Amino acid sequence: MKRFAVVLIALLAGSLGGAQQSAIGPIVTIYSDMALIEELRTLTLAQGESEYLLEDLPKTLVPDSVLFRPFKEIQILEQELLLARDLTGWQLLQSAIGQEIEVTVARGLVPKTYRGTLLSVEDGIVLQEVTGRIQILKDFSEVSLAQLADSRKSPALRWRIHSDFSGEVQGRLSYLAGGLGWSAYYSAILNEAETQMKLSSWVTIQNTSGRDYQNATLTLIAGELRRVTPPAPVAAPPRAVPLAAQEKEIETKPTFEYHEYRLPSRTTLKDKQTLQIAFVKADAVAVSKHYVYEASVAPQVRVEIRFTNEKAQGLGVALPAGVVRLYRETKDAIQWIGEDLLGHTPTNEKVTLVPGMAFDLKADRVLKDRQVVGRDELGREIYRDTYEITLRNQKDSDIMIEVKERLQGVWKIISAEPSYEKLDASTVLFKVPVKARGAANVTYTVEWRY
Repeated sequence: MKRFAVVLIALLAGSLGGAQQSAIGPIVTIYSDMALIEELRTLTLAQGESEYLLEDLPKTLVPDSVLFRPFKEIQILEQELLLARDLTGWQLLQSAIGQEIEVTVARGLVPKTYRGTLLSVEDGIVLQEVTGRIQILKDFSEVSLAQLADSRKSPALRWRIHSDFSGEVQGRLSYLAGGLGWSAYYSAILNEAETQMKLSSWVTIQNTSGRDYQNATLTLIAGELRRVTPPAPVAAPPRAVPLAAQEKEIETKPTFEYHEYRLPSRTTLKDKQTLQIAFVKADAVAVSKHYVYEASVAPQVRVEIRFTNEKAQGLGVALPAGVVRLYRETKDAIQWIGEDLLGHTPTNEKVTLVPGMAFDLKADRVLKDRQVVGRDELGREIYRDTYEITLRNQKDSDIMIEVKERLQGVWKIISAEPSYEKLDASTVLFKVPVKARGAANVTYTVEWRY
């Protein structure tokens, strides 16, 4: 394919009216993978029926979500979506077939220009001159078009509107768009004694919607919204641009059955940009470390870090779901000890994070005996099972391991050592102290039937 320049001689403007944006920035409410944008727009209308072009919309616009609430009564009779078309030079030529063009060919020191109707671009440029002569040009350097094809870089809406008056009408335009999303990331640093942690977080906002949002009010929504249509994907942006430290904290409050987080000042959110904003910070959150063995979940002993989201701990704010990366302080540096996913957490709720499995703790669970000891009134067999769980501690310190056992059917524990606590209809808990470099056993017998 030849390299060439496409020169526009004249752009023929249509007769569509335009919609002006307000100098006041939009309100952008961002959900996990979608956003609701609301902005003021001013339409210049003619009396009666006319067509108007609504431009400067994101590429990820959801067309049937568009709402325009005018401050004066008008009727939008029809709406047509004009898709974005970012054409290359060769695609522009293909769209110009049948139009008058000029082609410049560099031959020697004096270039020659051909004028005529473009017939084809399949194998070079084929044009018909006014005389009827057909020219097939392959070695050309420049092409001039009299009219530019529709190569809009963002979608637009063509409205057919009825108005009883002429003049300007201002209104609120709102619509949904994909390509906008946000997420929360937390860092939790345990002290060396593992009794406190410093918790901080960033809110990361991504915009790949194909449009900038100037001087916008940004609000983030956390919660589980029901969706009946698939969302547009939020692509990974190419760069991250941290915001400067905010003078005020992010405002958080309930909204409907969700929680909203509003940035304290307006900001500009550019296309293909990531904004990172400091969110929660608490310097002395009381935590406790626990070891849990639950054979129905995993064969290893897991580590749990527990705390409460309350003001007394320096928290007490609704925490949006996000990844929590856990670290531990040492004398010289910090160590990364794992990560977990925090769910949406209201205030005063207890939180459990699992950074990983304990290396020096081992557990074995064995069914030692099973007997059929009878039948119930419906003729179902009644089983008597005896289990033995061996816990081994290769640490240099004594520890406590919580053993959770899931029991099936209708059950009754006949004997147990040590004693247990019934947590719910199918779970019992044993708290077992294990000496340093030692072992301990849990033994229980249960009768059960389906």
